[in-house]
Amino acid sequence: MKHWAWTACVAVGAGLVASVPALGAEGTASTAKPASSRIVVDIKPDRIVLMDVALAGNRLVAVGERGFALVSDDEGKTWRAHGTPVDRTLTGVAFKDDKIGVAVGHGGTVIRTEDGGERWTHVPLEEAGPDSLLGVTWLGDDHFVAYGAFGLYFDSTDAGRNWQRRMVLNEEFDRHISQVVVVGSSLVLVAESGTLLRSDDGGSTWTEIVSPYQGSYFGAVLTKSGALLVFGMRGNVYRTTDLGTTWTKIPLDTTVSLMSGKQLSNGTLLLVGNSGLLADSQDDGQTLKLHWSPQRKGFSSFAQVGNQVTLVGETGVTAFDPAWLTDSEQAAR
Repeated sequence: MKHWAWTACVAVGAGLVASVPALGAEGTASTAKPASSRIVVDIKPDRIVLMDVALAGNRLVAVGERGFALVSDDEGKTWRAHGTPVDRTLTGVAFKDDKIGVAVGHGGTVIRTEDGGERWTHVPLEEAGPDSLLGVTWLGDDHFVAYGAFGLYFDSTDAGRNWQRRMVLNEEFDRHISQVVVVGSSLVLVAESGTLLRSDDGGSTWTEIVSPYQGSYFGAVLTKSGALLVFGMRGNVYRTTDLGTTWTKIPLDTTVSLMSGKQLSNGTLLLVGNSGLLADSQDDGQTLKLHWSPQRKGFSSFAQVGNQVTLVGETGVTAFDPAWLTDSEQAAR
């Protein structure tokens, strides 16, 4: 019988105390109220859908449905939830340092924090219209980029205070952008319909990378050696060591979609996805070993503090000990 090193993250007491935006006259969240105008409710961190998690120094900050931001200062053991000035689902979050961060979401939502996720300010983004932003990446210094549905791509060089719409590839580009990653001095963009793009000037101009796959990509991860893995629908994973000139397909015995990937401090490359999928590599992404969580619920992202990995997704936050990956491989031999 396998030993699963999984624990649901729950707060001490009956629930998780959270602050949410004040309710307007018709019972809807009002974005016009100041951040201090809030009511208090209980939210349990394993009873909320979360879309992304990032590090603000050693603090974990997770974002998800109804505009909530959850923070943890003890490696994910306990959590505090904060309402933000928006009530739309937040899909991505990134931090410059332990204080300054940006989160994005549905309906062209952009919010920013200067205190590590305790309080948030709404940044109107009229050019996005009703379309969703799906992710945000910190590029260094005060430079953030936010991206999403129908080719939305915005650039900020003042830590998220102001944003400019940028054209991606050409005026007809309308692919849903899943992620932008830094690869050396270049950027690589992954999107639906097998779209892979490269920029060597910080995102001002883009060129196409010939894709080995015509389905949608949902993420990419740079390994410590400089190799790049891109992944997405139906368990497809591809690896390149030359920024997309050549590709190698990495076999993975599943048709479940992969959503996020990072390299852990011990060198393990970890990918996560729908239905509780985890795949790890101990050889810089050249091979992958498939695992499944007991609950079989989807994971959208994860972050590591110390030796603890915190996964977020359909069941909120879940603590995972990455030592289980190597222990299970030893037991199988």
